[in-house]
Amino acid sequence: MGGVDPLFVIYRSRADRLVAELWAVHLGAGAILGVLVAVLSPLDWWSMPLALALAGAVALWGHRAGEKRLATALCPEDSTMLGSAGAPRLANIVDGLCLLVGVEAPSLVVSESPAANIAAVGRRSDQSTLVVTRGLLDSLNLIELEAAVARVLTQIRDGRTAYMTTAVTTVGLPALWSVGLRGIVRSRLEREASTGSDFDADAEAVRLTRYPPGLANALESMSGVGVGVDAPAVTWPLWLADPRAATSAAPDALPDCRADLEARVAVLREF
Repeated sequence: MGGVDPLFVIYRSRADRLVAELWAVHLGAGAILGVLVAVLSPLDWWSMPLALALAGAVALWGHRAGEKRLATALCPEDSTMLGSAGAPRLANIVDGLCLLVGVEAPSLVVSESPAANIAAVGRRSDQSTLVVTRGLLDSLNLIELEAAVARVLTQIRDGRTAYMTTAVTTVGLPALWSVGLRGIVRSRLEREASTGSDFDADAEAVRLTRYPPGLANALESMSGVGVGVDAPAVTWPLWLADPRAATSAAPDALPDCRADLEARVAVLREF
């Protein structure tokens, strides 16, 4: 009998920690508000349960609204939700790899961005969505597209997608609503994203496909087209290639958890 993947357990526990932290912050703020109202108003201590209920409602709203806001950020109005007939080549690849990886088939969305990139999003591994850019579909051949899809599906299986989606919609929630607030959450979000690395995830993907040149060629093709999607910076940990990760990127231009495409390709060529 197979056991639960230890990596999935780690990511699941960290996602749960972030959700617990969200609730703790809101309920703590509610408790402080309740005390202040009790001291300064005629409501006395009846204000405490009211303040806690209000804080709980705000936390619940934020938890739900965060994922909706993320979906809007990743999928502009011109994006298309696909059925199997919408992009048969992509759908066939996803269905086949899902059987191999052992995950539920995600929903497929095509963003009309000319950049070549792909992201996986979803707080649950059995309710995920792949966001694929038009540039990726048009620029990658069948083997390269299979490698790129395998790369993001393994992160769904391992629980990293659910973990990073939770991080973006809790820790990074202020930056989803306002670009000007990104500086407040940037260091914390990058610290959450630093669990694992692009090199580790690339290696896991090629263990699945057993063809490292497929992913290496895919990354080279993506670099040639450009990976700079027009999405909020807070979403960048969700993309296969960090939108800043051009082959010309300086070594210090990316957070420690992300690598420039040239370095990733060089490592894959050594497999």
